[in-house]
Amino acid sequence: MYVFSRPTKTPLSVKWLIWITSIISLLSPIVTYLLGHYFQIPGPSAWLTLSFPGLKEGWLWQPLTYFFLQTPGITLNLSLLFSLFFHMLLVWFTGSEISNRFKQKGFVSLYLSSGLIAGLISTAALFLFKSQATLYGSTPCVLSLLIIWAMLYPEMQFSFLLLVRIKAKTLVAIVLGLALLMNLSNGEWIHLLANISGILWGFLIGRFAWNLPNPYPLNLEFPKKKSKEKKEEKIIDISVFQENDSEFMDRMLDKISEHGSDSLTRREKQRMRKISEAQKNK
Repeated sequence: MYVFSRPTKTPLSVKWLIWITSIISLLSPIVTYLLGHYFQIPGPSAWLTLSFPGLKEGWLWQPLTYFFLQTPGITLNLSLLFSLFFHMLLVWFTGSEISNRFKQKGFVSLYLSSGLIAGLISTAALFLFKSQATLYGSTPCVLSLLIIWAMLYPEMQFSFLLLVRIKAKTLVAIVLGLALLMNLSNGEWIHLLANISGILWGFLIGRFAWNLPNPYPLNLEFPKKKSKEKKEEKIIDISVFQENDSEFMDRMLDKISEHGSDSLTRREKQRMRKISEAQKNK
């Protein structure tokens, strides 16, 4: 059993990623406002987010930049600050563990590839449905890190208020479910698709590239109950074909006297009935 403890060392790659995402997310609204207000040209909020109009403009780098921008707006507010803090906290905690286990190259490759895969799938959906939705935020990458972390420490336990204990794999499942539920409730289908893509990509990397165990195995084998009568029906009594009617009746009467009439199989009861009817008709 593992008990929660914060990372003792933050790798340089995690620090740089947090700083780059934070700086871009905080400066983008300001720069976008200034460029739009004074020069009437689009700013980072249009350049870096992933959108159908942006791709048509030729900004083909958007599938690799949208996850560095936490908001497409032009204002700094508490919602942005809270979202940025929460996502970077998860990057710091899970990313440090993954980087220490699979080296910094493995962590960076996972983070960038999960964002790129989610971006490419979302790009295909934007073109297919001609959607005007805008994709932004590091959620697909963070969810990918979370699923890997759950595969690393599925039995790690968190204690809340010294009363409630919850395993890491359960906590991650709750976070993933809430993230997808929020997309559904807000009608954010492109974000939903991107987040699912990030989760699946992280799971595939962990399972098949890093050989990590599946923390959520599915038991699809259902035991089949067989009645006693059906089992008995499958047993073929060879002696039935080797003895005449009188010998068979004598053996059945002995069986009934010793074990009762319930001990007879359906085949034996049918033959006894036929013999009795034949004797009555003589």
